Amino acid sequence: MALKKPLNSFARARKVGHNAAKKKRQSAIAQLQQWAKGKVEEIPNTK
Repeated sequence: MALKKPLNSFARARKVGHNAAKKKRQSAIAQLQQWAKGKVEEIPNTK
């Protein structure tokens, strides 16, 4: 995870989530949900 500078000098740096695995997982879940709704004909490859 990347760290962002704090707003003041007494605070710690805040964690900022730039997680590629999470983005990939969320897009796969979204594709499965579209398939479950019947919007997509073939089953998406989620692996």
